[in-house]
Amino acid sequence: MNSQIIVVDDFYDVAYQYHKSFDECECNITDETIGKIEQILGHPIKIVHASNENVKSSGVMAHLECDWIAVIYMSLPLETFGEMGIRFYSHLSTGLETFPSKKEILKHKINENELIKVFSSDIKLWKEYGCIPAKYNRMVLFRGNRWHSYNLNNNIKYQKIIIKNV
Repeated sequence: MNSQIIVVDDFYDVAYQYHKSFDECECNITDETIGKIEQILGHPIKIVHASNENVKSSGVMAHLECDWIAVIYMSLPLETFGEMGIRFYSHLSTGLETFPSKKEILKHKINENELIKVFSSDIKLWKEYGCIPAKYNRMVLFRGNRWHSYNLNNNIKYQKIIIKNV
């Protein structure tokens, strides 16, 4: 599958058990979770890290240690009503929507020692081009190197799963 961003509503068959895991302070990743993601991607995966989150804001970032990131919203419907979810960005000066490859670094004449400065999480350096609203039991699966942020209110609960292809 060549998609960069995949959205699946009604991801879990019985989502409430996963929602309940937030109250129990444990991240409930099961064979169902892994099997469904593998089915969507069409190949085996390895879970590198999984956690229950309710972070308000993260700034713009990319994750280079993984191939995919899955975010599964677990807040109940009234808690997520009207909430915007994960946002996706392009870098204003380069137009890049993902962390640059070596070829792109050369093309845009970026000093490799200044990558952190050039791609700072300062929102003024970015243009938002997409936002996927938070919705109970919705999974957003996207490439880890894609520029994104988690701009959510503190009440939004979600599972964050860091994935490597096998």
